Amino acid sequence: MSMTSKATPLVSICIPMYNVSEFIEETLQRILKQSYENIEIVVVDDHCTDNSYSLARGYESDKIRVYKNTKKGGNAARNYAFEKAKGEYIKFMDADDYCSDTMVEEQVKRAVYDGTPDTLVHSPLRMLDPDGSFFDPPRSIDKDYSPGIELLVAIWKREGFNIPHSHLMHRNLVIKAGGWDENIVKNQDGEFFARVATKADKSLSVNNVFAIWRQTKKGVSTQTSLAAHSSVIDTYEVITKRLIEYKNSQEMRTICGQYIGGFVYENYPQIKSLLPKIDILLKRIDSSLLLPNRKIIKMLRFIFGWKRALKLINKLKL
Repeated sequence: MSMTSKATPLVSICIPMYNVSEFIEETLQRILKQSYENIEIVVVDDHCTDNSYSLARGYESDKIRVYKNTKKGGNAARNYAFEKAKGEYIKFMDADDYCSDTMVEEQVKRAVYDGTPDTLVHSPLRMLDPDGSFFDPPRSIDKDYSPGIELLVAIWKREGFNIPHSHLMHRNLVIKAGGWDENIVKNQDGEFFARVATKADKSLSVNNVFAIWRQTKKGVSTQTSLAAHSSVIDTYEVITKRLIEYKNSQEMRTICGQYIGGFVYENYPQIKSLLPKIDILLKRIDSSLLLPNRKIIKMLRFIFGWKRALKLINKLKL
C-alpha cells in the first residue's frame, strides 16, 4: 500500500520535556529519521533544571519547535503542545522514548485508509532496559476493536497495556476526549486514553512497528507517594464510571474489582490509609475487591476478610 500526496497529512508529535538532557537529542534525531516525512515536532519544556531546553533549542528548524510550559506539570505541557500543534494527526511522546523508524508511516496508512476522524490507532511496545536489552511484555491486545472502548476493556482485563506513543489519533479525537487532566499526579496516560477510547468509533492495530519505552527508573510511573497513589484511585473513578456506563453488567463490575484488587495487592501497605477511598469507589460501582487469583490469598480472604488478609500477606511476604 503506497501513500499518495493526498494521503500524507501532517502529523504532530507532542513532547513534554523535563530533565532529560541525556536522552532528548537521541529522541529528536530518531524522530527525524522516520520514514514518514510530513512530521512536525512540538517540544514543551516543563521548567527543566538541567540543560535539556538548550539542547532541544539546538534542533529547532522548520520541523521542530520548542516552547516553555506556561503552567507547570507534564499534562499542562502536553495540552500546550497540542495547542501549538498544527497537524491533522497527533502522537504524544515522552522526551526519553522513541519508536520504530516506520511507525508513523504505518500508523498513518491505517488511520487514513481504514479509519475516520474518530478512530484511534495503536501498536505494541518494547521496554528498553539501561543495559540496552529489550523486553516485550506479554500482551494479547494487538487487534482491532469496535467500538474503541473495547480496547480499554481488554486493558482492564490485564491482557496488555500501552504507553502514550503507542497511539496515533486525529486531532478531532483529542478535542472530543477533552485533553489531558492537569490535576492528575499519576496514571495520566491511563486516564486520558480511557477517555479517548470511550470516544473512538474503533481502535485499529498496527502490529509490525513498536513504541520503545525506555526504563529510566525516573518519571511519573515510579512515584510511590501517598498523593500519587490517591491520584491513581481518582483516575479509577473516571475509568470505572465509563466502563460501567458502557456495559452495566456483573462481568464488567468483576473486571473493575479485579483490576482495583491488583492495584491494592501490589501497593499494600503503603496505601493502607486510602482503603476507605477504595471502599467508596467499589460501592459506587457495586463491586467488591477481588485480589489476584492465588489459592493462599483466597483462603486468607475467606478466613479473615480482605483487609486482614492483605496485612498477613505483607507480613509473611506471600
